[in-house]
Amino acid sequence: MPAVLVVFRGACGLQIITINFHNKRLYLLCFVLLLALPAAAQERFRLSGKVTDAATGEALAGATVALQEIAGTGAITDAQGNYNFSAPGGAYTLTAKYIGYENWQRDIQVSSDVQQNIRLSAAAYGVQEVEITANRQPPITESAAMGQLELPLETIKSLPVLFGENDILKTIQLLPGVTSGGEGNTGFYVRGGGADQNLVLLDGATVYNPGHLLNFFSVFNADALQSTTLIKGNMPVRYGGRLSSVLDINMKDGNQTKYKAEGGIGLISSRLTLQGPIAKEKASFLLSGRRTYMDVLFNPFLKNTEQGGVPFYFYDLNGKLTYTLSAKDRLYLSGYYGRDAGSLKLSDGRFSSDFGWGNATATLRWNHLFNDKLFLNLSGLYSRYTFDFGWDYGGFNTLVQTGVQDYGVRLGFDYTPNVRHHIEYGLDYTFHRLEPRSGEAQNQEGQSFSTNRVLAKYGHEAALYVSDDWNVTDKLLLSIGLRSSYFEQVGPFHLYQFNESQAVTDSTIYGRGEKVISYQALEPRVSLRYELNRLSSLKAAFTQSAQYVHLVSNAYTTLPLDVWVPSSALVEPQRATQYALGYFRSIHENKYEGSVEVYFKAMKNQLEYREGFSPGPSNRDLEYEFVTGNGKSYGVEFFLRKNYGNLQGWLGYTLSRTTRTFPALNNGETFPARFDRRHDLSLVASYKYNKRWTFGGTFVYGTGQATTLPARRYFIEGNIAYQYGDRNSFRMQPFHRLDLAATLEGRQHSNMKSSWTFSVYNVYGRRNPFLYYIDSEGEPYSGNVQLQAKKVSVIPFPLPSVTWNFSWL
Repeated sequence: MPAVLVVFRGACGLQIITINFHNKRLYLLCFVLLLALPAAAQERFRLSGKVTDAATGEALAGATVALQEIAGTGAITDAQGNYNFSAPGGAYTLTAKYIGYENWQRDIQVSSDVQQNIRLSAAAYGVQEVEITANRQPPITESAAMGQLELPLETIKSLPVLFGENDILKTIQLLPGVTSGGEGNTGFYVRGGGADQNLVLLDGATVYNPGHLLNFFSVFNADALQSTTLIKGNMPVRYGGRLSSVLDINMKDGNQTKYKAEGGIGLISSRLTLQGPIAKEKASFLLSGRRTYMDVLFNPFLKNTEQGGVPFYFYDLNGKLTYTLSAKDRLYLSGYYGRDAGSLKLSDGRFSSDFGWGNATATLRWNHLFNDKLFLNLSGLYSRYTFDFGWDYGGFNTLVQTGVQDYGVRLGFDYTPNVRHHIEYGLDYTFHRLEPRSGEAQNQEGQSFSTNRVLAKYGHEAALYVSDDWNVTDKLLLSIGLRSSYFEQVGPFHLYQFNESQAVTDSTIYGRGEKVISYQALEPRVSLRYELNRLSSLKAAFTQSAQYVHLVSNAYTTLPLDVWVPSSALVEPQRATQYALGYFRSIHENKYEGSVEVYFKAMKNQLEYREGFSPGPSNRDLEYEFVTGNGKSYGVEFFLRKNYGNLQGWLGYTLSRTTRTFPALNNGETFPARFDRRHDLSLVASYKYNKRWTFGGTFVYGTGQATTLPARRYFIEGNIAYQYGDRNSFRMQPFHRLDLAATLEGRQHSNMKSSWTFSVYNVYGRRNPFLYYIDSEGEPYSGNVQLQAKKVSVIPFPLPSVTWNFSWL
């Protein structure tokens, strides 16, 4: 009778089992079962809780909670400060760490599930005298997430900036796989997707146009923000409606114990943030504002000039109320409002214009903890983006408007039934109202002589989702999810039929609320992580997505004149499928981390304007001017980051290609996308020289953007006519720039802290191309006309700036 002696380590130490076998089949069966015996015998328990600031009560996202005795066992807190991980039974030391706070530890006995809330106290020497950046996400080898990065606000505030304005979106552009929209521009493109394929959220509400001043500045005031997370590819199923990425930004909750003020004064704007308790450790508020003031400072000196002053300014307002209903319930009310306003006048008075655009968002959220396994998040959401442009020319007044307005609700559940599974499920609903364009004109007597008012478009968008992060084994983590989305266009809507001469031959009229057309999509999301060893892992991901609202632009960036349109009887939803494979490594206890990711993305129903389209008055829907095609993007991304120490930063490089194929464009031949960039390199560094001085720098290099320029010229009755070459066949010059910054911490006086930030944008004065135009010299009749492509640079010289920052407790 064969026998097997089994030795394994259980919760109580080494254990020995002797098993006798009566036949070979039983022997083989038991051998297979014994492979799983150690995992079953070594019972694991769950440790969970919440990490908060002991002084303010605000949740600390990105804190590290771990067991001192078991390397690699622990978790990083989420946006609400929650942590959750498993460990075998035994006696341990539970530790918690967070940059700028005293380390926390406590002895615990793990013989059942442990619920432990943690309150961290600020370091006695002050936040300003510790490392200014840190890794606020788990070691990249642990999760199944790919292309996901959290950017600490300390990192964002330490980098060189344009005009002294800290900018989240410009920092996002320094990551591999993310392409900028041009010199000094906040527009960004992710893995070959368009600007509209990025879902930008502020406390869960959609921000449709995240740029100020034609996208030279973002709408996000860093002083009011708590966390920023970019997900480039494998989006969790709770996110939907976009193909390329999610930028999830959360505002601070507000200090629950003390009043605090912070802000800064820069070259073009000032900002101020106030926060404090309404009821101590029960309710708090946050108010934050920012405004440019070049118009206020310079207009008195320029009012007698031809222009009459600086005609432009923008402002932001953020607010949030947080109320603790009970130990298991919290209520949040947050909002944002921002606006750009400008004007233009000619000296002879014949022409004047006023224009403006802006965003508004509101979020009402209720968090409820049923128990240590089930968490609920219920949100009511509102978003609005509007643009209006009016002008007076010779007594005739014209007004053009466009905009988007959303009302939504989001219900999500977070369920952890055991240490092997983490389940998320819920539903989303959004009612869209989109006004692609409308306009009207009046004469001097106020009589309307021209009206271009196209009916607004309406649609219902809904989704159900479920996902499970399943720890199949200690080495294999499988994240699998499914999102089922639905979109329905409803009236009022007029559907026209045209003949070859574009005359209306027939029409169908849909009444208010009447169904026009509907679309459905199943969006599977699968990713896995296989741990090669304690320091490295392989990851793979597969994602399918659908998008039901679209931004169509004939410019290089997301300008306010661009219009949003819904999926409809004229426009089908965009769809994308992405595959990704990566190798991830943590070095020296996550002091360094590196990754290599390869991706391929195929996109359907991409939109462009038809050949020869030019904006102008029209009483038919703009969707008739679109053509559809497919897109393709593939590449490899390299990323190396140093997370700790006096010297921190990262190096990112992307080698990629992005193309489009439209049957109605470029003779049906494939052409490079406008944001195709073969090489994209970013180097970011921050060095803490001593307690008072910190230096930062960035260097970027990228292949020039693709554009279309004339290939031939003709003389017709003394005028020059151009014949354009293949679409996007001309490459601008390569783009590169060096920016430097230095921050000097002031001496602390009582409850007052301050610092000075000095920066230089474009240190060596590189004339990076913003756009090209064709200039001609000579006389056409003499035959000596010469054509030359000339570039326009926005900031072709070193641009210094200085900002004074302060905080008061």
